[in-house]
Amino acid sequence: MSAGFAAALAGDYFLAYLAAPRSSPAFLAGVACFTLAQILWAVGQIREARPDARTLFAAGVPLLVFAAVRLHPALPPVAWGAVIIYSAVTAYAFAVALAAHRVFYCMGVGLLLVSDLMIGGRMLGAPGCGAMSGPLYAAAEAFLLVSFFAGGREMRWAATRRDVWGAALLGGGSGMLLFFLAALSYPGGGYNPLRQMLSALGRTVIRDVPWPICHYLFTVGLVVVACAVARVWAHLAQQAPDGWRRALLSWGGAANVAGLCTIAFVPENVNIIFHNVGCHMAAYGGAGALFALDRPGYDRVWSVVLVSIVAAFGVCLALHEAKIVPFSPVVPTVQKILITSFTLWIGHLALRSRAALGGLGARQFQESPLLRRPAPRS
Repeated sequence: MSAGFAAALAGDYFLAYLAAPRSSPAFLAGVACFTLAQILWAVGQIREARPDARTLFAAGVPLLVFAAVRLHPALPPVAWGAVIIYSAVTAYAFAVALAAHRVFYCMGVGLLLVSDLMIGGRMLGAPGCGAMSGPLYAAAEAFLLVSFFAGGREMRWAATRRDVWGAALLGGGSGMLLFFLAALSYPGGGYNPLRQMLSALGRTVIRDVPWPICHYLFTVGLVVVACAVARVWAHLAQQAPDGWRRALLSWGGAANVAGLCTIAFVPENVNIIFHNVGCHMAAYGGAGALFALDRPGYDRVWSVVLVSIVAAFGVCLALHEAKIVPFSPVVPTVQKILITSFTLWIGHLALRSRAALGGLGARQFQESPLLRRPAPRS
């Protein structure tokens, strides 16, 4: 951990103090230092934490797609390759942090990941990202220092079945919200991923630029889903039977998270292929979770309705990819209906599971995953 801090300070010297240009060897040295820091920090935790493959998939796919597709025009070839390697290492370090259950360490690595995304947004010309990256990075380093000095006394999350998915989804939803706000603050020119995406659900105009109302539904839906699932995911995982249904639930959640983040990071007017891949992962991952939790009665009604909407979305997307139907307004309209319907389903599960989780008071912290100090070692 000490060597990781030293490598991070060396990276700060090249990238922050020297403000090295992207085409210079100093920029490559800075990226290499931060890559080494992430590796050293992960190695420092790997003795106690084995990263979950589903978490690695959910975090790694969107990060690699963002680095490979979005940052490609903004970086020289060699620097672009170094950033792709750094993104892969970051995804692995994030998966290790979630598996370690260390409170401050997990928050530090998570904030560092969001700070890196803000730096990427600054490279793309997103307003406000440069101002946010510094405070986020400082907060990340502060949490990592607290974790370093706390040592074995650091509080941890109590390990439960798939409890890391709540943190993963909440982090993904927060990252997408930040990118949406960055795009919304600058609707004309520059970084504006939502400008070309129009839908029959309605339009609004901001500074003489058309903005679909459905994007507000999209963003609110992502935030609601992230918060609701972060609250009820452990309870849902315990409801799924053992065997193939539990595996389908966890991998469906991984595909859903990876797809939603890919959609947010790569809009359709930037790269339609990767955007559609994200749409497929998000839709079919959510459908997989539906099948895993399916049971006779009221839940089956939700399953039939939502899977039917997923099937309709898949057909419309395939027809668009085959150039049989235009993208707008068919695909965006069905997409927003799909997101809104899944939001309602997750909200329904959250309300229904409130009693099982003990409400919002102290009882919840007695029955649900909470912050606990580790037992003393013999």
